[in-house]
Formats: sequence, structure tokens, C-alpha cells
Amino acid sequence: MDDHSKTIIHIDVDCFYAQVEMNKNPELKTKPLGIQQKNIVVTSNYVAREYGITKCMLIPEAKKKCPHLELVNGEDLHDYRETSYNITSILQKYSNLVERLGLDENFVDVSRLVDEKIKLSNNITPVGHVFGNTEVLCDCGCTERLMVGSKIAQDIRDQIYKDLNLTTCAGIAHNKILAKIVCSKNKPNNQTTVFPNSASELMLSLSLVKNIPSIGQVTADQLSRLNINTVKELQEASVNDLEKMFGYEKSKNMIEISYGRDVSAVKKSGKPQSIGLEDSCKAITVENEIEVKLLHLLTRLMVLVKEDGRVPKTVKLIVRKFNRNHPQSGTRETRQCNVNTSLFKDLELSENNQKKVMKIIMTLFRKIVDTKKSFHITLLGLSFTKFMEKPTLKNTLNNFLSRDIEVQSVIDIENQSSNSPIHEPCASTSQLADVDSPEHLSKRARFILPEISKDCGDSRIKLGVATLRLNSTESLPEVVDEMVPCPPNANEEVFRALPSDLQSELWEEYRVNRNRDVLQSERPLKKSKNNSILNYIVREKKD
Repeated sequence: MDDHSKTIIHIDVDCFYAQVEMNKNPELKTKPLGIQQKNIVVTSNYVAREYGITKCMLIPEAKKKCPHLELVNGEDLHDYRETSYNITSILQKYSNLVERLGLDENFVDVSRLVDEKIKLSNNITPVGHVFGNTEVLCDCGCTERLMVGSKIAQDIRDQIYKDLNLTTCAGIAHNKILAKIVCSKNKPNNQTTVFPNSASELMLSLSLVKNIPSIGQVTADQLSRLNINTVKELQEASVNDLEKMFGYEKSKNMIEISYGRDVSAVKKSGKPQSIGLEDSCKAITVENEIEVKLLHLLTRLMVLVKEDGRVPKTVKLIVRKFNRNHPQSGTRETRQCNVNTSLFKDLELSENNQKKVMKIIMTLFRKIVDTKKSFHITLLGLSFTKFMEKPTLKNTLNNFLSRDIEVQSVIDIENQSSNSPIHEPCASTSQLADVDSPEHLSKRARFILPEISKDCGDSRIKLGVATLRLNSTESLPEVVDEMVPCPPNANEEVFRALPSDLQSELWEEYRVNRNRDVLQSERPLKKSKNNSILNYIVREKKD
């Protein structure tokens, strides 16, 4: 049985790119406006649509239909992305269940808010348009819930217009598929509610199966080979008719969708799993031009990474080769590999680190394209994936060390009331290695202690805490300008926060001792000396 308990709102911004540009330049509001990407009008305002301008129309054709068409370059998506996230932020004030669809569409599950408001509502009437027959309605309570949902949808749309000066459409229904479809019934700047009894009627209004949002062109072509082209024909089909081609589950789901039955939940959208840019171009045949194009993409991509606030761990390259058999589409190939997060200091690339990343990208390109042979590239794309949160002061090594030392110093001062200085041997790194196995490396081996000095009479020794070589200015052997390997069980964020000389010392300590540690892993750990920092840490934990 179809579940009517939820209230789902689908929000769609009218001619989104065009509205953003009209807000930036109000003079464009009364003029026919097209947003241009390469040689295509990707969208237009409603003034331009009156002249017959349609989505994805070629520029020459659009100019013939509307010679005075104003064109704005829309290849830089920065302002569109920023506005899109501002819209989502407004929606999240009404529900924590907000699912983004591209830049201009969102699903919002307001079921909880409806339950709260319905208790306080009397004489409820729907706001906006209603699709279908309203004479016979369900008595499960969904009618009242959807009416309250229509009021919430109006409030949301009013708030978006007030804060961002953007008009929107809304669809209100008990599931996602119906909310999305009914949203487009009264565009622009309007909203429509559909009740469960009109679900099948709404689906039939789409006429062809390819117009159902969850059915793509490939699936529609497969259905056509089974002589199923209309929504009505899909409703009349059985699972047995479709199972051989699509399998049982997909066949069942398609038939359910054709009746407007959808059990999928609104999934809370977090930050994007990938951040990327693509740029189509006339055929590039020279490797140097490829590198210039990719460098430009990388520079633009780093702007988006900084706005996102996370550190990327993987870079992905997309390449489309010219295909004579399919000149409009071509063949896409991708390659990806991990990148060292320490390259992205403060979410920016220094000149040297930019060269390192470009070297990785060009290596990926040469894996896709044999540069010794002729090639024709018609699209290049770059994206970052697998992000980690940027380290903050709270989780850096220095902060952890200083906090621990402060606490330990107070303990030692209280315990050592004697005025006479205490002279004890300083703990060395070798002593630390005796008590640390590789699995403790990430926690304990962050404390780098100097070798025993001839003079141990400074004030820090009086506190019983060995001198820590933090931000040391001592001269150390010159380190080769290469990435120091991170010990496998260490926290890489913390490890990369260390100065390079300490990274080298820590790696060397791990490398020298790992075989011995493995052999000694089953033996009892040696006790640390009384004044070693490890001893204080353990004692503090016991206390």
C-alpha cells in the first residue's frame, strides 16, 4: 500500500542562471537574456523564451530568432554555486532533511514541521494551485497534511525572494516523484499541490515514458524495443514483460513509478563528494596546449576548494577524445590517483606545489593519451575527491603537546617543594623507542626528545620534563627536499604539521626500530625512566 504519511516539497528556481545574472545587472530584467556556455544558450529568461529561445539552442540559431538577444558568459559557475548554497541554507531552517538536485532544485521533507503546525491549524485550505480532481480525497489525514505543506511551501518561497530576490516554483506531494513532476505544472513563480488520488492522472499527463524523471533515454530506448513508449503502456505492462531485459527489481520499480508510487526518502545532502570543472574545446593536438588548459582548470578549481574548506586527497582527470563516429559526444576516459594533503597548505597551492600537482596531472594524461601519436582532445576536466577536514588548532600536535606539558608542569611543581635543583639524566629518543611499538607510534612518537646533553641544569629539567625539540632552531643534518614518508600507523595530519627535520627524525626512528619492535612485540614493555615524558603521560592518565 502507498504510504501517505510524508509531506515533500520540491523547490525549483525559475531560470536560475538568468536570475542570478539579472540580480547582478538589473538592466537585463526587461531584455531577452541568454546564458552562453561555449556555442550554446544553456538557459534564458522568460523574455527571451517569448521569442522562441529554448534550452541548449545553438547561438547562431538563437540570434536568428532574436537578433537583439543579450548574451552573458556563464562558464564560471562561482556565483551560481554561491547562490545555490544560500538557497539550501534557507531551506535548512525549515527541515534538516534537504536533498540538493544540481544547483537550482531541492527536495525538502517537512513532515515533522507539518505535524507541529497541523495541531494549531483550523479551516485549512491549500495555497496555490491543486492538480487533478479534489472531489474524492483520501481520509487518512494526508489531505490536511499536504494543505499545511502548501502553506509552508509558500513561506519558503517568500523567504527566498525576500533574502535573495529569486522567484521559485514548488511542488507539494506525499512523495518525491510526484512533488518534482507537479512542480513544473504552473511555472513560473507558482506552486502546485497534488493529492494521492490524482497520482496516476499526473503520471499519465507526462504522456511518454522518457518524460518520467527517473527514466533516462537509454532505458526509454530499451522500453521502446518492447513496444512500450507511453506511460499508459508501462502501467499496463507486467513485471514478467520487463524482467528479462531489466531484472525483477528494476522492472517492479518502473511499474510502481508509472503509477506515481515512490518510497525513496529525502536524503540529507552534505558537502559534495567531488568538486570538479570541465571545459570543452576545439580539438587540441599539442601537449603544451593541454598543459596550459589543465593549469587554468587547476587554478579555477583551487578557488572552489578554498570555498569548500576541506583538503582534497585524490585528483581525477577527465579526457574526451574526438571520435569520428560520434563527433558530438566522443569517448570519455578518466584516471585518478592520490595526492599528498600537505601540498594544500591553507587550501592554496604554492608555486612549487602547483608544479608538483601539475606533474601528477600530466602523468595521468599520458596514461590516457599516447602523446607519441597524434591525438585530438575535445574536452578536459579536473576534479578533487575523497576530502579530509582541514586541521585546526584543536587537533594540531603543538596544541596537544603544550596542553599536556602545562598540566604536567603544575603536577611537578607541586611535588617538588625542595629548593635544591634536581639533576637527572635526560630521556633520549632511544629510551622512547624501547617502550613504543609501531601501533603506539601515532600517539606516543609525536614527542621528539633530544639526545642527552652535557648540561641538564635548565629549568625544564627541574620539572622532570625532558626538553622537547619543538620549533627547534638547532642545526640538523640538511634534509633533501623530498616528501618524508609518514610512518604507516601515524596520524598523517599531525605528522605533516611537524617541521621537516622532526619528520625526518621520526621516520628514521621508526625505520631503525620497526624490525626490533616486531620481534619484541610479545615481550613485556620496558619501564620508562622516572623523568621521561612518557612516564608523566602514563601517570597522568592513571591519576
